[in-house]
Amino acid sequence: MQSWPARPGAAANLPGARIGPALNVSVHTGRDDVLTALRAAGPDAVSTAFQSLPWLTALFTELLPAAAAHPVLVEIRDGRGVLVLMLPLMATFERGLNVLRVPSFGVSDYGGPILGPASECPGVWPAVRRALAGHDLLVVENMRSAMAGRINPLIAGSGTFASDHHRNAVTVTGTVDDFLRSLGKKYRKEAERCTRLLAERGEPTFIRAETDAEIARAYATLEQQQAARRREAGGDYLLKRPEYSRFYRTLLANGCGNGTAHLFTLAAGGEIGACLLGITHGGTFKLLRISTAGGDWKRISPGRLVVIETMRHFLARGIATFDMGIGNYAFKQGFGIAPEPLVTLEAALTARALPRVALNRTRRSMRNIAPLRRAVRRLKGYAGE
Repeated sequence: MQSWPARPGAAANLPGARIGPALNVSVHTGRDDVLTALRAAGPDAVSTAFQSLPWLTALFTELLPAAAAHPVLVEIRDGRGVLVLMLPLMATFERGLNVLRVPSFGVSDYGGPILGPASECPGVWPAVRRALAGHDLLVVENMRSAMAGRINPLIAGSGTFASDHHRNAVTVTGTVDDFLRSLGKKYRKEAERCTRLLAERGEPTFIRAETDAEIARAYATLEQQQAARRREAGGDYLLKRPEYSRFYRTLLANGCGNGTAHLFTLAAGGEIGACLLGITHGGTFKLLRISTAGGDWKRISPGRLVVIETMRHFLARGIATFDMGIGNYAFKQGFGIAPEPLVTLEAALTARALPRVALNRTRRSMRNIAPLRRAVRRLKGYAGE
């Protein structure tokens, strides 16, 4: 950990130089130092589930070692020692540039800071920039603009733009049955039809895996079902790699007992028709992975039913917000989700990164030109792609 309580007016190129008398900046590096600092964030800090301690602990333990990267955490506190923000990142070397990115590895939907009670302090973005001197490029993808009423100060930074993805979440008011009625008669009737078809297979059971044996069986089924669906669709499947399996198993081993990680199964006639894996954080359940059986299970829509039963489970425990992530899958739209725009920050920290940032900006602008998009599609068609 490095800390620079520099006097006002200190050289701008000093990592972590203090911006005015109010902000004190520390930069933590190395897994143990970063995780220790995260534990000190305090109960008043807010973030998405992907900046939570359980998530980052499993991620740094299982996925980071296989990457040529190391963790970095920027911590900013005000003059009273109250937390302003923490920003978890990973440092990598990409095409000649020292790059700081969200530690995502393809499994974290949202990036961004952990916001403390003092997150509205002025000068936060300049403080972050100076803290990260020595790196060339900062990329923080898919940030929420606000959380729990606190504005994310990084969205004021130069280099922000609308992300390609949206957060898909819904808050259920009343009972699940009330919620299903609010989705319209057609959707409710279809859910009822699927429930009857499920019962025809045998006595339905919805179970949260609790014991080691239950977790192992349910997770193995989830992997098998997802792998089968991916084989049907074709293409590479990131999550089939051994380190990703270890990551989710570690997440479940660490979190099932304390109630931060959850793995559910929906079964009938002794056969598991659907599995759902997710985590709870800040009063929200975040869906991570969902799988369904093939064959004649398809006509039952077990994925829809396992989500509905998961809602019943958490509503009974005081959790009413269900975050289904950034993927625009059709089954999510049926739940009446209102997409929330996300913001990405891409900032050149040195002149070496300016050409990369300019090129990426040009590419984004070109994607927004409708005639050009049509021309590209035509060219791909001529090329047989």
